[in-house]
Amino acid sequence: MARASVIEVEPIRREGASNIVVDRLLGLVKAGRLSSGDRLPSERQLAEMFGVSRPTVREALRGLSVLGVVEIRHGGGVFVSRLSAADLLQPLTFFLSLEDVPVEKLYHARRVIEGEIAALAAGHAGDDDVAMLEALVEKQKRALADAPRYRDVDTEFHRKLAELADNPFLARAAQSLNILGLQFRKIASETPKVLSASVRDHLRIVDAIRAGDGEAARRAMADHMDCVLRTTREAMEGIDG
Repeated sequence: MARASVIEVEPIRREGASNIVVDRLLGLVKAGRLSSGDRLPSERQLAEMFGVSRPTVREALRGLSVLGVVEIRHGGGVFVSRLSAADLLQPLTFFLSLEDVPVEKLYHARRVIEGEIAALAAGHAGDDDVAMLEALVEKQKRALADAPRYRDVDTEFHRKLAELADNPFLARAAQSLNILGLQFRKIASETPKVLSASVRDHLRIVDAIRAGDGEAARRAMADHMDCVLRTTREAMEGIDG
């Protein structure tokens, strides 16, 4: 059984205590004092540590559970979750889905953010990085008849670009939009012809990055997003029709 983590905190003595408990616990996670898999102290212990009631702690933990930061195991305690980006972005993805976001606005945002990522990647990528991107494009070619597999490799390709851009804020924004975009792409009946066009776009992006041409990489990514938007919209219109 995992040992409960020992943490030191200042008591909370203000209104809105549950929100403050959430902020404090998030701060401990961000500071590395609580890590993935750690078991939190008991509800009673947390209440004593923060100087709040147990219902206040319970409310805070429920909120963190909804955010995906902690996992409440009935009868087994509360644990810090895996903290993977995909898991933590699920509430945002769900919220955006409720907003009925037009596909055009989604891909406009991706065009702006991923265009900048591609430009930055062109300035940072070394030979090994370019080789990795080329290998991912080859994997995509071999997955043209398997749309789910293709989407997985496509996500990996865009994640690698975001890593090369070396900006965690852009990377998280891009991943959030990519996760939401997958919902549109699943609705759209992807075909080998559509996916082949995507591969060609990715090759143009890699060529620009290999040349270290940030502006060419930005344009290639913008063209790619325009192509993805067009094919997704056409497929969705076909379904609606």
